[in-house]
Amino acid sequence: MKWRPAFLALLALCSVAVVLCDVNLNQVFSISVRGTFRHESSAADPFDPKFNCDFCDNGVNQTFVDDFTCSTATSFGADDNEQRWGLGATDNFICFPKSGAGFQGVSGITLQANSGNNTRIGTFSHYNNAIAGARPGEPPSSPTALRLLITMTSPQLSQNFVTAFPLSFIETPNLASSSACDPSIQRTDKPCDDRFSFDAFSPSESFVSDNVRYTLIVTGFISDNSTTPLRQFVTKEGTVSRASVYAQIVTYCVEPECGANEVFVPAPTCGCECALTNKTCQTVFHGVETAVDDATCSCGCIKDPDSCNATNPDIGEFNADSCSCGCNLTNFDCKKENPLYSVKFGGLPCKCVCNPQKYIECASQNRFFEPTGEKCLCACVATDEVCKETYGKNYRVNKDKCSCFVPGPYTGLTDGQIAGIVVASVLGPLLLLLIMAIIAGVVFYLIWTGVIPGVWGYKIEQGAFGAGGNSSLYQSPWQSNSNV
Repeated sequence: MKWRPAFLALLALCSVAVVLCDVNLNQVFSISVRGTFRHESSAADPFDPKFNCDFCDNGVNQTFVDDFTCSTATSFGADDNEQRWGLGATDNFICFPKSGAGFQGVSGITLQANSGNNTRIGTFSHYNNAIAGARPGEPPSSPTALRLLITMTSPQLSQNFVTAFPLSFIETPNLASSSACDPSIQRTDKPCDDRFSFDAFSPSESFVSDNVRYTLIVTGFISDNSTTPLRQFVTKEGTVSRASVYAQIVTYCVEPECGANEVFVPAPTCGCECALTNKTCQTVFHGVETAVDDATCSCGCIKDPDSCNATNPDIGEFNADSCSCGCNLTNFDCKKENPLYSVKFGGLPCKCVCNPQKYIECASQNRFFEPTGEKCLCACVATDEVCKETYGKNYRVNKDKCSCFVPGPYTGLTDGQIAGIVVASVLGPLLLLLIMAIIAGVVFYLIWTGVIPGVWGYKIEQGAFGAGGNSSLYQSPWQSNSNV
């Protein structure tokens, strides 16, 4: 197929129709996670509260340590970052016996999207050690508000997940006995427990890439030997308490704004595809040699200048706007007459009509709808002739539905037939009564004239019965009504 540089119908608004690859919404991600409590102004975006921790206690006497393992630490390993505060009761070492919080993220584990399963992505630790209280004129020895910033990376993600967790903290004074501690906090037998609160953390972060929304949902903090997400994490004095952080990834398609003649196709495509076909182009332009240009999702002419010279050199030069030979109009000429007009596509007569986009819009409603008038509004153009030409000689138009059909042996009653039925239903009984009356009159006349036998006689007076006793059959006992 040889395409012309200029097509009649640039029907798509997008410059290039991308051939989309299928996406896997249940993809398995290889993830690595790091956490930090830092909130210095030199962060990536000082105006983003995720990085610039406005609620944190910036005036606290505290230290931040990255990838640090205390000399007295257990085999748990190094935290990604620790926030340490307060002076030790006996010394001022950077690690123990200072108190602090740390986070260690996972590395190189797999997490499947939409599995519904929570996966451990890291461990939060509280190093609860005795510290000296602040002296007059010195900054507080421990913070009341911290912020844990978690970053998840994966080769399968176009960008990182970054989510922040505000942590409220209460550092309790170490009293003589546990009974003297705050009863709303104290859980152990050693005075006095401290408490973190996770009430205000954001449960999810998301971004969109290639029409797919990726969301990281953090279930929460779960302490060792438990399965219930915590909102409060109480820790014992003089120990290291840990809570695991669990999360899952959810993905789903996001419908973009598709261009003209494009439709959204859900998963696994998750994108816009051209809705035009070669058959659609042929139908809209009445059999003119057209086909879909996939690059623009439009109907284009597949003729070229050689086709005009080959068929009839005298017919005229090829016109790309009309996809025909010998037309001297251009789309520019037609638009001067009406902004909605362009050159009629294919063949003569050469004239200005509604542009192809309007034909496509109307055809998408009904194949017999075409744009008409100066405003190019869609209207039904189906007729008996159109139906015969499209489907065959037996087809007729149904104006109500703007479609074609084949009339059957029974096509319904005409108005005259309906009127005849009504008249017959009224006059029929009257006519039947008239016929019965005529028949009854004829029978009576024939009986009267003796033509046919009938029931007839004379009246006998009472005296005429007097001679009845002279009959030889008459017995006198009967006359007296006496016993025989």
